[in-house]
Amino acid sequence: MKNYIFNILLCFALLLVFTGCKKNFTGLSATANEIFWVTNNGADMPVWVKGNTRSNVMILIIHGGPGDGAYSFSDYETSSLREKYGVGFWDQRNAGASSGNSNISDLSLSQMENDLEAVVKVIKYRYQGVHIFLYAHSFGGLLTSAYLVKDTNQNNINGLIDIDGAHNYPLCNNLSKKMLIDSGTVQIKANKNSMDWQEIVNYCNANDPLNSYLAANQIEAYAHKAESLMEVNNSTSTNLFTPEDPSATLSNYLKLYYTNAGDHFTESLQMANYSNQLNHITIPALLLWGKYDFTVPSGVANDAISNLSSSYKKLVFFDHSGHRPMMEEPDAVQAEICTFVDQFK
Repeated sequence: MKNYIFNILLCFALLLVFTGCKKNFTGLSATANEIFWVTNNGADMPVWVKGNTRSNVMILIIHGGPGDGAYSFSDYETSSLREKYGVGFWDQRNAGASSGNSNISDLSLSQMENDLEAVVKVIKYRYQGVHIFLYAHSFGGLLTSAYLVKDTNQNNINGLIDIDGAHNYPLCNNLSKKMLIDSGTVQIKANKNSMDWQEIVNYCNANDPLNSYLAANQIEAYAHKAESLMEVNNSTSTNLFTPEDPSATLSNYLKLYYTNAGDHFTESLQMANYSNQLNHITIPALLLWGKYDFTVPSGVANDAISNLSSSYKKLVFFDHSGHRPMMEEPDAVQAEICTFVDQFK
């Protein structure tokens, strides 16, 4: 009897782990707009689901940063996706609107990979028979790689959508430095923003991002500046860099980036490298990349496409984009994603 009661209580406790799985769920909808929360090891993480869940397709956004928050993806760059499919905006621990107990000691890539496992389990439980596609950007590419190469996780996923994903940080840093020097040299000779470019080139020539976390941070900052100097960010979206929920921006600032825990965590990622494990990934893969991405340069995309064992893998470059083609060329990016999802859903 004691064991029976214990088992009942244990089952009840496990259900509580996945907070909100059934609460207020009104069924599948062509115009879903709902939020549920996933609780895992001290973190309470929201998943905002919008769009057509009747499609039995869920595109789960794995945002960048770390610490950006999924709500930074505006309505415009997911509008076509939400018309056809459900789109899940998940805020990772210590990002966006996530909350929970103090979990500084649990801020690690392995813990965040475990969080993703929990989120996928909840989605599959909540939306029975759903086909899940992971939509990873920047740091999200590293986190998604960690998830897909572990055990049989990829069996839960129908396809990978990788948008300028950073699966190999040392490679990103090396190629970013090289691209800044090469492009800067050309721009200086052409007398375009010469003073700014000379500062960038001088710093890159004098500093190695693999030997210094501070240098890696500074080179990443220069990478973002380089896109503005090259006038890459010519987005047709009126919502560029504007989150749907303004409070999410303030929340992000108060979370990961401006804490010692955040610095310690991001420093721990500097040698993270999944290039040699990508061969374990066999699910269909679509890689979408900005031609002028100085943060995660095109060489990272080439490394991924050559190492993936996917029977179907496609790499598309966008000629008018930098690190965020989904914001800079949203219509073209969404068209590619819709074609891909329709083929493998």
